[in-house]
Amino acid sequence: MNKTFLLLLCVCSFHVFMAQKRSAAELFYDKANEAVSKKDYKTADSLFTISLNLAPHPDGYYNRAVCKRQLKDFKGYCLDMLSASKLGDKEATKIYWKQCATADTIYKNSNGEIAPEYAFETVEYITSYKYNTNFEYEKRDSSKHIILSKIRVDNVVIYRACSEVTPPTYPEGVDSLIKKIKTETEFSKQVQKNDLAGMARISVLFDEFGKITDAKIIYGEKNAAIDDVLKIILNSTNWTSGIYNTRAIKFQAEFIVSYYDAELLIISSVFKEKGTKEVYNPIEVMPEYQGGIHEFMKYLGKNTKYPQMAKEAGLTGKCYLKFVVLQNGKITNVELLRGVPGCRECDVEAIRVIRAMPKWKPGSQNGIPVPVEINIPFNFTLK
Repeated sequence: MNKTFLLLLCVCSFHVFMAQKRSAAELFYDKANEAVSKKDYKTADSLFTISLNLAPHPDGYYNRAVCKRQLKDFKGYCLDMLSASKLGDKEATKIYWKQCATADTIYKNSNGEIAPEYAFETVEYITSYKYNTNFEYEKRDSSKHIILSKIRVDNVVIYRACSEVTPPTYPEGVDSLIKKIKTETEFSKQVQKNDLAGMARISVLFDEFGKITDAKIIYGEKNAAIDDVLKIILNSTNWTSGIYNTRAIKFQAEFIVSYYDAELLIISSVFKEKGTKEVYNPIEVMPEYQGGIHEFMKYLGKNTKYPQMAKEAGLTGKCYLKFVVLQNGKITNVELLRGVPGCRECDVEAIRVIRAMPKWKPGSQNGIPVPVEINIPFNFTLK
């Protein structure tokens, strides 16, 4: 999967007068706010949780964080503020870094002494947290190459991809792993039977002996096909151990998986030889809506239903979404990055419209279709 690409779009106005029924997520959100107004924070916490499980939204995380704080759950408070921040809530970002976490940047010269920002050999990024003992550490050279990367989770140090660490390797190669997924599971059948397509990032944790102890999705939608991928990855054996300073270490790797029809692509730093795929940046040919930007604008104007409540309240604004255009042009992994202020209904409608889009012309590199992640602004404007 490629780096995130920003698709530049013109501002679009919508003139639609159809009312939209409120979703279950919005109804639970409203009930939760009613509970907050009554200072029933425990009930509100539960209702916000139901709403977020149905449709993640920055306002839901922010408001649930308030409940967590009232319930004396500082860790839960911080984690919800972090979730709201990741979805674009600027106030949550300020609160999180003021109350929950600390980020330090240290510049050094070749002797390991503190150096000015304009004349350094290495730079260290250290993030620590006030609600647990975890930390994140990354050391880069002046060319921004990662020299050392590690984290501490529950007092266990885990290394990540960097120049000073040799990652675990799968001697049989990625092609062998893909063959196992296709032949030892119903992966291909599930993809074709259910018309599944998607892209997912999977976090894989190795112990000191090269054994995989955990594999979970950190981005993407879970379904029967990705379950089969996870099953084979978890049960794969004969990995070599990761090495740092001649000793075996725990290692966290990231697998990027894309799938459609019977096609399956796996990219990871742990595959260095046969089957390795390049992550292209920049990409030669970007994905494109069939007919170009003009037809895309027409599609948005025709299919967007301006939420009735937002229209009556005169609410306007812009939300930001990201999605993946797969190798066959299918749209998947639609996600809200930042919502329209005060208009959850607008965010829900924007996600619905993008999910319903027809196939795009896929992006390609060297003439080969590749999955590409797109960011777009989505405007709601009344005239």
